Amino acid sequence: MSLRFLADESIPFVEQAFRAHGTVTTYTGPAIPPAPLADADVLLVRSATRVSDEMMARSRVWFVGAASAGTDHIDTAALHRREIAFASTPGSNAESVVEYVMTALLLLAVRSGTRLRGRTLGVIGCGNIGSRLVVRAHALGLRILKCDPFLAPAAPDEFVSLRCLLESSDIVTVHVPLTRGGRHPTYRLLDNDRLGLLQPRAWLLNTARGAVVDNAALLSCLQRGHIAESVLDVWEGEPSPSRHLVQAVSVATPHIAGHSYDGKVNGTVMLYNALLHHLDFPSLWNPRSVLAPEPGDQLRIRAPDQALDETAWLQAIAHQMYNLSADDARLRSLARRSAGVTASGFRDLRRNFPRRRSFRLHTLDPAGIPDGLRIPVEEALSIAVGA
Repeated sequence: MSLRFLADESIPFVEQAFRAHGTVTTYTGPAIPPAPLADADVLLVRSATRVSDEMMARSRVWFVGAASAGTDHIDTAALHRREIAFASTPGSNAESVVEYVMTALLLLAVRSGTRLRGRTLGVIGCGNIGSRLVVRAHALGLRILKCDPFLAPAAPDEFVSLRCLLESSDIVTVHVPLTRGGRHPTYRLLDNDRLGLLQPRAWLLNTARGAVVDNAALLSCLQRGHIAESVLDVWEGEPSPSRHLVQAVSVATPHIAGHSYDGKVNGTVMLYNALLHHLDFPSLWNPRSVLAPEPGDQLRIRAPDQALDETAWLQAIAHQMYNLSADDARLRSLARRSAGVTASGFRDLRRNFPRRRSFRLHTLDPAGIPDGLRIPVEEALSIAVGA
């Protein structure tokens, strides 16, 4: 069977992976061109492209794949009614998001002169990303509170209510899908009232979906000084977020927390395997070659000055692997322009995101680890290289 694929060109190695099974036509997102869609068997999209019932009515597509963890941009109910198979890639970029959050926490701590050890981190959503983050955060000496109403019934002693988490946490990080219905909708989960429950001068990080946090309410909290530090990678109105909010938060990035090279390639692998499973086809593509490190991908991390405290020392390590400040500066530069953050500018930042490899590829020379560092060497290595 020779298939006709229509795929977002920004899905890594999409042509190399699928061309052995048919003809691959690519498009530049987010809009899908109608002519090739009408003849396609398989549609492969990313998170910026919306797939609607109306769109599917004009096509012969029988399989839709989304290279994204979230599915709020896909009318999955319409696909089900039309008996169109669907696959997404939950967990493909989980490690990338965790590395982003850990880097952001260390950066905020150094900027504000705050030690992380002993502070309370509230994790909202403990799925693929949140569960991994909990393990890493423990290594930093953070006390963890978890809220996840879907997991709590099976382990009630491990979870707290959302209200308890917001009232008791020094830092809150959000890792839930965007849903508008069901038992636990997350649309504007953190609205004005719930943001008001945060401890004065708390920190807030959102790498989930922009509309999980009421952006206008957040801006008001920041302007009043109720929230001291904030990191937003996702935005209401994306790809045209509020320029005022971009300028007000501590760290602003253009929805790239999960954009490590490894995370994006993992998404392609998951879509490829899902289609083969659906069709009971043999695999004709081996992704090992594209995941192999290239020159410059494996860094030997320099041990920082031993005079630094543990938080600053770890931040110096993380900065060598991922320069989060540079990503923040690029989006902030757009916000300062007269036109603000345009959709095209936002998408260009995502499309031209610098190559970022998994922390696991890098090594840390243990010779320079300070004798007085309270965190064990093994845990320092775990934070630095994702071991």
